[in-house]
Amino acid sequence: MDTFSLLEEKVRKAASLVRELRQRNQSLEQELPEVRKRAQRLEQELPELRTRVQDLQRALQAAEKAPGPSSEDARRDAENARKLAATEQEVKSLRQEREEVRVRIARLMEVLDGLE
Repeated sequence: MDTFSLLEEKVRKAASLVRELRQRNQSLEQELPEVRKRAQRLEQELPELRTRVQDLQRALQAAEKAPGPSSEDARRDAENARKLAATEQEVKSLRQEREEVRVRIARLMEVLDGLE
């Protein structure tokens, strides 16, 4: 192969790569508004979840301090502990989801910056 043929092949590969990147960029741009809405919704839900966790922690602490809990108190404490664990798991999950959204937005921004 002569050098001109090599150059043509490289240009074809580069053009193909640019087409792929444009298609990927378009799909990411279409996804971006939904991801932003989801991130915003998660950010709005987070304070409420933190408040719920704090309330449950206070209830658990109060239950632990109470002398000689009755069987009803013990049942309620166990229920509160389960709710606390579930809420903590939900908060953890939302934080992970928020971080994933941030990473995806960062990737989108890198792709967009690369096209300029």
